[in-house]
Amino acid sequence: MSRLLALVGLALVAGPAPAADSPAVFRRDVIAALSRSGCNQGACHGSPQGKNGFRLSLRGGDPDLDFFTLTREQGGRRVNRQTPDESLVLQKGSGRVAHQGGTVFSRTDPAYRTIARWISEGCLDEKPSPLARLEITPGSGRLTTPEQQLTVRAHFADGTARDVTDLTVFSSADPDTTVTPGGQVRFARTADAAVLVRYLDGITSVRFVYVNPDPAFVFRGPPAANVVDELVFAKQKELQLLPGPVCSDEVFLRRVYLDVIGTIPTPDEAREFLDSAAPDKRTKLIDRLLTRDEYGLFWAMKWADILRGSPTTISERGVHSFHRYLVRTVAEDRPVTEFARELLTGAGNTLNKPAANFYRVARTPEDAAEAAAQLFLGVRVGCAKCHNHPFENITQADYYGLAAFFAQVQYKGSQFGLDDEIVYLQPGREVQNPHTRKPQPPVAFGTPARRLSADDDRRAAFADWLTAPTNKYFATSVVNRVWFHLIGKGIVDPVDDFRDTNPPSNPELLRALASEFARNGYRLKPVIRTILNSHTYQLADVAPAQSPHAASPDRYFIRASVRMLSAEQVLDAVSAATGIPETFKGFPAGTRAIGLPEGGVNHPFLQAFSKPVRDVTCECAREDDPSLPAVLHMLNNAGVLAKVRSSNGRIAGWVKDGKESDWIVGQLYLATLSRRPTARERDLVSKHLTRVGDKIAGLQDVQHALLNLNEFLLRH
Repeated sequence: MSRLLALVGLALVAGPAPAADSPAVFRRDVIAALSRSGCNQGACHGSPQGKNGFRLSLRGGDPDLDFFTLTREQGGRRVNRQTPDESLVLQKGSGRVAHQGGTVFSRTDPAYRTIARWISEGCLDEKPSPLARLEITPGSGRLTTPEQQLTVRAHFADGTARDVTDLTVFSSADPDTTVTPGGQVRFARTADAAVLVRYLDGITSVRFVYVNPDPAFVFRGPPAANVVDELVFAKQKELQLLPGPVCSDEVFLRRVYLDVIGTIPTPDEAREFLDSAAPDKRTKLIDRLLTRDEYGLFWAMKWADILRGSPTTISERGVHSFHRYLVRTVAEDRPVTEFARELLTGAGNTLNKPAANFYRVARTPEDAAEAAAQLFLGVRVGCAKCHNHPFENITQADYYGLAAFFAQVQYKGSQFGLDDEIVYLQPGREVQNPHTRKPQPPVAFGTPARRLSADDDRRAAFADWLTAPTNKYFATSVVNRVWFHLIGKGIVDPVDDFRDTNPPSNPELLRALASEFARNGYRLKPVIRTILNSHTYQLADVAPAQSPHAASPDRYFIRASVRMLSAEQVLDAVSAATGIPETFKGFPAGTRAIGLPEGGVNHPFLQAFSKPVRDVTCECAREDDPSLPAVLHMLNNAGVLAKVRSSNGRIAGWVKDGKESDWIVGQLYLATLSRRPTARERDLVSKHLTRVGDKIAGLQDVQHALLNLNEFLLRH
């Protein structure tokens, strides 16, 4: 990943702009002018088919094509060397001739003047020295005013440099921050924002923090429990944000059970925790949960989701073998470096060597490259398969250089129905770079593979690079996934979209968690334990009113995330609350939904709650927003009603044992919501039981109502 920053340069000053009469160079100036005007973007003439018969390469990636299109295609009618101002490309772009894209530049715009000057000089196609780096002034930092003018200076490989601000594309993804075409950054409010800067194939970003001071602001929040809180609260204080209070024991109890082992506590477990007066009871509970068998099942499910473990990709027997391997790996808290290496270098019979199933899902070198980058680097390289990455310095050479590490992977056993397929290496196989039309040597984002013989496993060289302590992206991407699963939003969000132009909301926090991860041997439990013990994790789902001068709070973890339980969590929670386990066809009694090895299980309840079929390497496959079909399914589901009304359930057993209604109601709340009922709730339930008359039926009504509360269906 070292080359991802290769074109970045920061400096305190920039030199003067080039003279207005300097020659316009097609591959430096005209291509940049077309990009600045949006002509070669994907939605315009840069699409693979072009627009209205005029095609340019996407963002100037193929200057040879662009030169031919402008000067030779259609009989050269797009340029007029005798009267440059009458060139069709300029008339359409300036709106003087009907143009579907409208007016993209005026006749005084620098892009217009650059193209016109190039045409007047004879439409030459020189081969200039390539771009080496971009220098942005000012560099990243804190601003004291809401507006800041940027200057961009391009440095070329021959040692020359020039101001290219007028030919640079600027943008910001922050809704409270805009950038004018000329590079003036404008903040509408307090914000921490990255600005994308793109000139030719150089892409970088600068990051600014602007605070609109509020003299009345005083930071108030819980005390910092550990380094997580120190860094989270420091960022909130900087942006004039106030965090919420620490949640109650009842909320923490249910939250930590769901987040660590995927299910809710029993009534006895809930009562023991709530009645304890021990000051460290939360810490002790966290430690106990991390040793539970369900921890391995639940977190293996998360890996299986993004590793695409399902019978359609692996096979019926294979997916079970792969699942058992994932559960063992997670339960033993094996280093993620070892886990990644085993997956990426897997070989042999996939039933006996389950890690090799990685290649039953990623069946081509390109698929393997994309999956490895997204899983363990948090980088999406897929778009570089066809063209250079539009928002990052990732080229087609980077993409196929990564794929080359996996070029030798082959399969045999297809005649046996792929059930025990064998993964092996075949020396001599190569990946072709479609741009150069030559075999692509293995390169990991600018880092060539170590010297390899024909019989060496290239994948091992990639695993060495990936898991090396110097590769900071591996550790940061893994801890970012953990943070996402526990907090509900990544420090980098989405979690698998690491790039300069999508920076972390709290870089210091991400670095601290990555450092702790590495210090503890790349094991997950220490990082999980640190996050769970923080007050940031334990915040309530409400926050105080914020200062009108504060930043938008969405990215800064001022309150707990409220989200829908996963399909498996809901079903297991219903079973735990009622005391009636779910049965799954073909699986032994006692199997939990979180322990199912398959993706697209044919189970109506899980399907209604959108259990993913595991066909994409993305956390986005799981839906965590409530849906009307799921809510209606829960309300009317015959299986849920059968559990509530079962003669073997909790309610029937308590009534049979002669327990009083008031005691049973308390147990129902503990079993279903992990808390005791309030006085008002007891009064309402008592009135309902009196009105119904039938004790069992009335209590069943109560539990069915509790199961359909937002409090039960949501993680809060």
